[in-house]
Parts: sequence; structure tokens; C-alpha cells
Amino acid sequence: MKSFEKIYEQNYPMMYRVAVKMIGDKDAVRDIVQEVFVCLYEKGKGTDEINNYSAWLYKATYFKSIDYLKANKRFSKLETIEDRTCQEESYEQKEVKKMIQNALNKLDPKNRFLVVLYSEGLSYKEMAEITEINFASVGKTLSRALKKMEKELKTEYYELF
Repeated sequence: MKSFEKIYEQNYPMMYRVAVKMIGDKDAVRDIVQEVFVCLYEKGKGTDEINNYSAWLYKATYFKSIDYLKANKRFSKLETIEDRTCQEESYEQKEVKKMIQNALNKLDPKNRFLVVLYSEGLSYKEMAEITEINFASVGKTLSRALKKMEKELKTEYYELF
């Protein structure tokens, strides 16, 4: 296994962002990311070989987030959004982020994760590998999820469009 510390440093920020977008609760997110790294460390002790650490970590973060959501029955209404507190961020910018997060929360978890991966700048090939969706279906599935979000935004916040 590559240097565990190097893998940690390279992937922690990505995992944290993904988990925050999935569940919102920063305290729970820290625990989730920690659990994923403990699993990776334990897996590294065994004979299992991981070919793509980033893909494995994305998947593990997704599944741990889903487990958390199931345990807390929070699929339908996630109240919190990623808190990127910036002194210059205006009230309008915060409201737009909140609206987008609310629309994202109305998607089912698999589509939400796909949109989160897209927002992280992953390629369709990487998204297919992580989500185990057929490569040919990623674009269409993502497009449908984004259209659902767009429809929700237009329905709920029509005065902005």
C-alpha cells in the first residue's frame, strides 16, 4: 500500500467536501471520513490490493454517508448546507447556496452523489467507476438529475428566474 499518510493528505479534502454535500453535519462528516480512513488502513494490512485509492475512498465515503442518513432518517430534508464562511459573501450568495442545497436534498441519494461528484469536477469515466453506473449511462443519469434540480429551483424559487 502506498504511504498511508500521503493518501490521507491527498484525499481528505475531497472526502470531506463530498460528505458535507451529502449530509451537511460537519461533526458527523469528520467521523465518517475518519471511519473510512480506518477501513482503508485495516484493508491495507490484509492481502486486498486497491488499484485506485481515490475511487475506493469516494465509494466508501458515499456508503458511510448513506449509512449515516439511514440511521438518522434524513433523506428527505437536510437542513444544513456547506458552511464556507467568507467575510465578503453576501446574503444573496448565501441564499442561492441554500436554495441549491435544498434542491440537491430532494434528489434520491444515488443521484445526489452523482451530482456531488460532478460538482467535484470528476470525469464521466471516474463517476462511472465510483458509482458503478454503466459509463454510457452516466451522462443521461446526470442530465436527468440536473434537470430535476433545475425544475425544483424553478418551482420553489421562480421569482429568481
